[in-house]
Amino acid sequence: MIWFDLDNSPHVPLFIPILNELKKRNEEFEVSARDFAQTLGLLELWNVQHTTIGTHGGKSKAGKVFNLLKRSQELKKFAAGNNFTLAVSHGSRTQLVAAAGLKIPSLLMLDYEYTETRIFNRYANYLLIPKFIPDERLRSVGLDLKKVIRYNGFKEELYMNAFVPEPDFRSKIGSGDDKTLILIRPPGMLGNYHNKKSEKLLVECMYHFSSFENTDILITSRSAKDKKFIEKHAAGKNNIRFLQSPVDGLQLVYSADIVISGGGTMNRESALAGTNTYSIFTGKKPYLDEYLEQMGRLKFISSVEDIKQITPQKELNKDSYVFNKHITEEVTDIILNISISKNG
Repeated sequence: MIWFDLDNSPHVPLFIPILNELKKRNEEFEVSARDFAQTLGLLELWNVQHTTIGTHGGKSKAGKVFNLLKRSQELKKFAAGNNFTLAVSHGSRTQLVAAAGLKIPSLLMLDYEYTETRIFNRYANYLLIPKFIPDERLRSVGLDLKKVIRYNGFKEELYMNAFVPEPDFRSKIGSGDDKTLILIRPPGMLGNYHNKKSEKLLVECMYHFSSFENTDILITSRSAKDKKFIEKHAAGKNNIRFLQSPVDGLQLVYSADIVISGGGTMNRESALAGTNTYSIFTGKKPYLDEYLEQMGRLKFISSVEDIKQITPQKELNKDSYVFNKHITEEVTDIILNISISKNG
């Protein structure tokens, strides 16, 4: 039986196609999930059975270390009663520690090379990484290339393959078709790689776009901290609002005219969907985002002047990326082959 641990919102749509493929093949699995951001709401939205274990450790290093120890122990208790043959996640440090303690082989998916990698190197048996990130970049951050397995595409392709736009989706989120919809995802203020400069760019984006008539600025909050920060700076601006409940993220980025994100999955989803995409991530640039910039699908914002160059307007034609149609089967095969080979 394969064990999946989902500890952040983007991991829900990421793993659903794999879970569905495993069901088609009559393979057994269990899902654990962390109560953080919209993770649990999305699992409920898509009716994924799961066991909720733990929360986020907060911004401080001490809180993160304590939470690593606490949640890994809780996961060990959960896993000890199951006959797991492989532990799979996208960056779950707590699952890696728990799996190592129980001698369960682990496969960790990874697509941001500048994240803190010591735990990944020490505890993961395998690292599943998109083919686009060069060995040189991985080697430069100390990743063990002997553990690396490649798959042919972006991780977002796993679920974007089946995407079909909903014609009336904007009405579901309270935005009229006559509005220029600007979707803003704040930077990860609780993340290891957060840079304060991105907070200034976030504020300047809100000020700039809210000054135009007929704009609808929709904020997809990550945490209570960023919501409080945004509420402080958005006071009195009637065209800035928060997304109130979890929705299908692909429908959201596709329905928008402009997406501005503090990094991560939403940037790549939007860029691959053909929406005008801007990154206000000010940490070390992910290779995949640099690659999308080279393709003309994403632009980095590094200054207030960059923001002022953007004139919001309706986007009528979306140029979607051509996806690898077999990526779900490919990744599922990798997972199953490792599970079988490690457990005979």
